[in-house]
Amino acid sequence: MKREIVAKEKERIDKYLKKYLPFSREKIQKLIKNGFIVVNGEKIEPSYKLKIGDKIEISDDKIESASSIPPENLPLEIIYEDEDIIVINKPPGIITHPTPQSLKGTLLNRILAHTTLSQIGAPLRPGVVHRLDKETSGVIVFAKSDYAYWNLVEQFKNRNVEKTYLAFVKGKFLPQEKVVEFTVVHDKENPTKMKVRFLRGKKAITRIKVLKYCGNFSLLEVKPLTGRTHQIRITLKYLGFPILGDTKYGVESELIKRTALHSYKLSLHHPRENKKMEFTAPLPDDLKVLLRECLSFEK
Repeated sequence: MKREIVAKEKERIDKYLKKYLPFSREKIQKLIKNGFIVVNGEKIEPSYKLKIGDKIEISDDKIESASSIPPENLPLEIIYEDEDIIVINKPPGIITHPTPQSLKGTLLNRILAHTTLSQIGAPLRPGVVHRLDKETSGVIVFAKSDYAYWNLVEQFKNRNVEKTYLAFVKGKFLPQEKVVEFTVVHDKENPTKMKVRFLRGKKAITRIKVLKYCGNFSLLEVKPLTGRTHQIRITLKYLGFPILGDTKYGVESELIKRTALHSYKLSLHHPRENKKMEFTAPLPDDLKVLLRECLSFEK
């Protein structure tokens, strides 16, 4: 069931809807970002300023169904868990959390069959403080308590979380160590992609180090110092060293059928105890094949 509200005032949409919906302004912003609330048939940002006569469409049925993400009792590799956080080794091929189009088959569905998470970020992202792309494997952390949620959000925001990825890329990456900085924006021609746009957009900073040359490809250690969407993938493509198997930004490969990117290590401070913790995830089988291929070459 959908309902329509015609805007009668010029005001930010999240603030305006506070008068009509029984939700906090923060939750309204989440609903807008998830596409449950659109204006004139188009997805907008929570900061969108309404014009008089704008048609606001609210998908009450989707909001109601999304409020209860179905748990799925499927394999879950837990690296660490306590009352505040749960750290998972995410397999490739599944997305991190549900979307309005797909409420099942995500990593979050599996976690909710095992434990409860902070409801901040609901309806679709309870306990989610960062994400991994569908094809990316490896370490990811979720918040089980509200206290942990806000603490981890601040750690990511202030760049106190160190993320280390392993990437197999086409070509011989040079120089052996490099820090790359530029700005990125959403690609208007393809909203699911990002592109480099100098002088505009959000700053993306990435530290890259060669671990081994592997014939016609390279194994890299990549540390994103900022957390932009698809940051590593677009950075390596822009530099001319696309990730193997990445059909969106990279290059198809006979060696692997998905993006050869793995979240290897995550370092953060425990939200409640404030002690530094480091979590690692072993390579999945398909990347082990690439690693064996790489180790067969002389540097």
